Amino acid sequence: MNDINRNRYLPAGLAATTLVAGAWAVRDYGQWRRLGDGGLPHNAGGWLRMTAMRLRARSRFDGTNHNQEEEISPILLDLQARGGTRPKAAPHPVPNRVVDQHAPAPVKQALVSVFDDFSRSDSPPLEYRTSRWEKHHNALCLKGDAYPHAISRGASGELGHVHPSDGSMHMILSPGDARLVLDLGWGEFHPLAGMMLELPATYTLIYPPRSLAEIAPIRAILSAAVGYMTGQPAPPTPTRGSSA
Repeated sequence: MNDINRNRYLPAGLAATTLVAGAWAVRDYGQWRRLGDGGLPHNAGGWLRMTAMRLRARSRFDGTNHNQEEEISPILLDLQARGGTRPKAAPHPVPNRVVDQHAPAPVKQALVSVFDDFSRSDSPPLEYRTSRWEKHHNALCLKGDAYPHAISRGASGELGHVHPSDGSMHMILSPGDARLVLDLGWGEFHPLAGMMLELPATYTLIYPPRSLAEIAPIRAILSAAVGYMTGQPAPPTPTRGSSA
């Protein structure tokens, strides 16, 4: 093909490419909007910022296959595999959500009650504060500002929260606990964990519970997160209405 013919087809090719890119952007923006509120403005500007973040995304499963030298919280030693298939995570790093296997309303209510129970704990002292990363809903945090190690200090004491839209959660786990949770199918790493937004390397997406039977394992995982972030052994999982 000579230069004249090549130049003749160039504008058409550019137009086709622009149309395809535009159609993808419209579709992706709509999918992102349907994920609900997260840590970015819920508008075109937020979508553009999120799209740039995709360039920094890591594998959601890096670091699986537990290293025997990494300690596992005793409360997770009997944790069983989740079973079934993993939910499908949205391709958007922020907000980090799943697009299927959402928690049914009664199960989500039971899950929130678990976090509520921990929020009333005096040993270790915990409380709800607005999540520094999600910005639109509460997170379970260490009370006060006496942080036992660099990870809890970098997270401003935040250790976990529930996403109202789908019932998934984020928790900060120890390296050994995070790898165990991934290996047993209960979650995956946030795609930006350890990469940007000051997210710890073990910032983990915990999948929504599909039934009330999955509340107890998630309660144990949350207890392990509390133990890690408070620098104390994993506390007994409180029962509803308790303060311990």
